[in-house]
Amino acid sequence: MKRKKWSEVEEQTLLSKYSDLVNSGALAKLKTREKKFRPIADHVNTVHHLQDPITFPFKWSWRDVSIKVQNMRHQYLGVKQKIRISKDDFNWKDGVNHWENFLKYKEVFGDVELEAKGKKGGSDLFENCCDLGIGMECEDLEEEEEEDAVGSESELVTRGKAKKGYGGLGLIGSQVLELREAMVRREEKRREREYEREIREVEREGKRREWEVRRESERAMEVEEERWVERRVRIEREVEEEEERRRRRRRMILEEEKEEEEMEWREKMVGMQMEHEKGMMQMQAEAWQNQMQIVGLMGRLLCHFFGTPTDGALGGLALTPQVLHHNPSGGLPHNAKPHANSPSDFI
Repeated sequence: MKRKKWSEVEEQTLLSKYSDLVNSGALAKLKTREKKFRPIADHVNTVHHLQDPITFPFKWSWRDVSIKVQNMRHQYLGVKQKIRISKDDFNWKDGVNHWENFLKYKEVFGDVELEAKGKKGGSDLFENCCDLGIGMECEDLEEEEEEDAVGSESELVTRGKAKKGYGGLGLIGSQVLELREAMVRREEKRREREYEREIREVEREGKRREWEVRRESERAMEVEEERWVERRVRIEREVEEEEERRRRRRRMILEEEKEEEEMEWREKMVGMQMEHEKGMMQMQAEAWQNQMQIVGLMGRLLCHFFGTPTDGALGGLALTPQVLHHNPSGGLPHNAKPHANSPSDFI
């Protein structure tokens, strides 16, 4: 896991914002660490992380700023120890080579003495170290961290008693440095726990969002599947309706064709009947004409056998076709008398 690390630029922005709050008197009015350091954290994040998250990937919390202020004090003391020439002589210019913001820190927070003032006891040393945070209360530290600090203090005091050969001032200075290193390690562990807790929270939030996205996706898929089923049912119903319309059209066409065939058959039968009647009438007319010819022939034969050329009465027996035509029954005209010119009279 990558540890969060402050850049020199972010440190400088923190120091400048802290200096502004101190000079304006706003910092003194704030009572808790959160109220004091949250504006500084927001300012640093706005200037760096929000503007360029690639170069400045970390978003700092007010706890991070509080720890950084305390660590910078330890860092200042460490650099000051390195540039110390004699008891009261320091190479201040060389401090920038060890830490770029060394002089900036001194300008904002002022110089910090290397030797702890007051009593030489371990409890006094621990109280002085608790004051290294500039405005931080010792009771804000976590219980676990306080136990670590007390353990470190006790260990340092025992070691102090064993090293009686050292002078009192040198012993106190070495104890301060060792205790400072222990507190730095403790703060680093706390910062790591804070960072790991934030990572876990981010992972939980990511899993929760992933679950919500997956759930929304499943719901969308269910809705889409329902819509697809509805579309398929609607299409099948439309296909069935179209098929039913086609079947009705085919039935209507077949019925119309059947009716047309029946009409044609009826017309054909009527024509055949008319032709038959016409043929029968023609046959009747021909038979009638043949019958009339036979009747006329029979009449002339009768006149020939039963009459003489000088007998005027024979001429009266001759039947002309006109008479026969007007008397289809073959007898005399309807206006002729039955006894007139009869064969009996002739005889």
